[in-house]
Amino acid sequence: MFDTARPSWNNPRVLGILSLVFLCGAVSGALVMQLFLHDHMHPPSTKFWKNNDALSYENLTRDPELKLSPQQCKALKTILDDYARYHEDLQAQLDDWRATGKSQIMRILQPDQRTRFEKLIHDAERNN
Repeated sequence: MFDTARPSWNNPRVLGILSLVFLCGAVSGALVMQLFLHDHMHPPSTKFWKNNDALSYENLTRDPELKLSPQQCKALKTILDDYARYHEDLQAQLDDWRATGKSQIMRILQPDQRTRFEKLIHDAERNN
């Protein structure tokens, strides 16, 4: 009934190969995340305002006229990180608010109206 010549799950060779495959997958995923996706998914939080490189942590700490002390640099990094987290929290709240509004609108629309509404939303997002 059972083929005894085939390796079973209890065989150390089978377990070793499975462990090696799992480990290779984990390492590959970590490398792809670090090299390609991390900066896109988690942008640096040291920028105070978007599109304003003059007010980045790097530029503020290197400015020869500002002359920040090491303690001020540390405090500045903390402030900018806190501001970035606060901004992300507000953005998450706005996204939740938009999703709630969209779902409420979708509930009152007929199926053909929903299709058109989705297209209008898609066009508006693409134009922004």
